[in-house]
Amino acid sequence: MAKPPLPDVSTVRVHLTGRDASNFQWGVRLYFSYSAGPPSGADCTTLAGAINSAFSAHLAALMVPNYELDEVYVLDIATDTGLSGQNTTVVAGTRTGIPVAYQVAFNVEYGIARRYRGGKPRSYFPFGADTDLADYSHWTTALHDLVLTGVTAFFNAIEATSIPGLGTLKHINLSYYQGYQPRTTGGGQTTFKPKYRTDFAKSDVVTSYIPRLELSSQRRRRTASTP
Repeated sequence: MAKPPLPDVSTVRVHLTGRDASNFQWGVRLYFSYSAGPPSGADCTTLAGAINSAFSAHLAALMVPNYELDEVYVLDIATDTGLSGQNTTVVAGTRTGIPVAYQVAFNVEYGIARRYRGGKPRSYFPFGADTDLADYSHWTTALHDLVLTGVTAFFNAIEATSIPGLGTLKHINLSYYQGYQPRTTGGGQTTFKPKYRTDFAKSDVVTSYIPRLELSSQRRRRTASTP
């Protein structure tokens, strides 16, 4: 299996993982560039704690108590030998209401300056309750506005975190793939698989947040795998 390329800027990868009352997992993967470094394991642990606190302050109110954040895991991916840290303080949701179906997610897109073919950078969060449904396929505009305020404050709080070993933090998107490579199946059919970039994963600074009113469903949001 091909190895993912390293990013073109010094970067930490952040995994937010949690579960609902039925023990179904959810997960969100984020990236932040840093200006100092390389960070120590203690620096990564400090950042994980700051992200946990920012989640508690700005995002927990968007989740019903059926959901909780269980772990924030921070890994320095600037090199193949970067260190890591974690915070396992549980943060339960505080929003009033009945949970929606576990596979339903709130889609927040990340605005970047670069345009390219393919999906927009985004995350799928376990936000919302039954009272936040405008109809069978849309969230209410009231929840939209709360998510925009909460998500913006969450990322602003992380970027304002002062950790000497990391320096200035910026929320970024990483593009790992460029083009496709053909692959012939056992039946003789040709399929096309996304191909890793040959040099570095390309970074783009996130400049805005766009909550989507349409209900979303994304299985991978619950386990958010590598890279």
